[in-house]
Amino acid sequence: MVRPNLRQTIIIGIVIFILAFGGIALLSLSNINQLQQEVVLVERADDLRNLILEIRREEKNFFLYQDTSLFSVGKENLGQATAILGFLSEGFAGTDGEQRDVKLAQGIRDYASLLETISSASSEIGGNSPEARALRETGQRLVEHSRAIAEYEREYILRINQELRMTMIIFMAVVAVVVLALVVFVTKSILGPLREVQEATRQIVQGTFAPFAVKNAEDEIQQVCVALNSMVDELQKRQAQLVQAQKLSSIGTLASGIAHQLNNPLNNISTSVQILSEETAGRNDFADKMMDNITQETLRARDIVKGLLEFSRHKDFSPRLCNLKDILESAVRLASSQLGPRISVRIMVSDTAVLNLDRLRFQEAMLNLIINAGQAIGDDKGTIEIKTTPDGDHNILTISDTGTGIPPDALQRIFDPFFSTKDVGQGTGLGLYIVYGIIEEHRGSIRVESLPGKGTTFHIRLPLGQEGTA
Repeated sequence: MVRPNLRQTIIIGIVIFILAFGGIALLSLSNINQLQQEVVLVERADDLRNLILEIRREEKNFFLYQDTSLFSVGKENLGQATAILGFLSEGFAGTDGEQRDVKLAQGIRDYASLLETISSASSEIGGNSPEARALRETGQRLVEHSRAIAEYEREYILRINQELRMTMIIFMAVVAVVVLALVVFVTKSILGPLREVQEATRQIVQGTFAPFAVKNAEDEIQQVCVALNSMVDELQKRQAQLVQAQKLSSIGTLASGIAHQLNNPLNNISTSVQILSEETAGRNDFADKMMDNITQETLRARDIVKGLLEFSRHKDFSPRLCNLKDILESAVRLASSQLGPRISVRIMVSDTAVLNLDRLRFQEAMLNLIINAGQAIGDDKGTIEIKTTPDGDHNILTISDTGTGIPPDALQRIFDPFFSTKDVGQGTGLGLYIVYGIIEEHRGSIRVESLPGKGTTFHIRLPLGQEGTA
């Protein structure tokens, strides 16, 4: 069974609270409306009782003083009583109220009939006649029934009031339960995990962090734990990459020192070869050829050492007009030891291509791109092609390889610092980040096109120099 996440739980709690509050509010409103109606019914019941008592007073006056107003006033009051009883009968609730209504209505009819009989023969009927006794008995029953109806309505009001109070008690109990559930939920599902996250941050600082065990990946708090796990894992990877970058920096410093130390032996070899060539020139063709080879290789080694020295120096950004082809050839020479004979590099750039560049920094960017291209080709035979095409007041430099290409999901991140598609230990993820920064320094832009298995092409857009074009 899938547990609801934090958002769903909060929504469910809100819905339950709204339904409970709304139900109790509707029930309370219904009780209040019913109470208001019953108050009106009690007032009309009191009016009915007063009318019947008024009829009984006229009845006593008739028998004591022979006051005949009973026949006119009494009939009028009986009519009003009948109308009020009709109004009350619409609001009676329950069998008991309906029975009282029927008895009172029958009593009014009986009283009206007796009153009609006495009215037609009032001079012949005395106070002790059967008709008079029946009238008094019927009138007494009317009083009792009217009093019973009034009492019934008052009791019904008390019951409604009791129900209203019970509803309020239930409402307060529901609110208390909801608040208690909310406190338990917040403590268990929010405050508890937040304390764990707080403790985890302290462990991260101390270096003793243990990854969270994620129980429900759909829960927002658990997602925070997942993010924290990922963050710590990424931090550990980047820490290792920074260590590797520091190692590379140290290697660069070491390479600079070695290059300085190699200059003297190379100069001695070059001088010795020149002296020996002068002494043996023309005596042995094979020896002359070997001397020429030694001279050429010595010059080649000197150029590589010179390139290492220039690459290891750090200077402020200082662009000037430079020959682009010379920079590219120098970068290829520096990368030749990593490319080997299996990879051919073709530089299709004009000898007169001049751009406003910081030579050392731009050479560093080209070196990174060439080495990356060689690593993408791997142990297979391949080609790295470098060429330029004009584009208005800019020059487009493209570096293409026949390597394995870049996965589509990595294309958007290859210029991010510490992002690398290489295996662990084979790259720091700083090369393309450095290239991106150097191209931006030159007021240019760089983009990449690649398909898995079909190679990669970097397009570098640079402003033209003030003199010459590609």
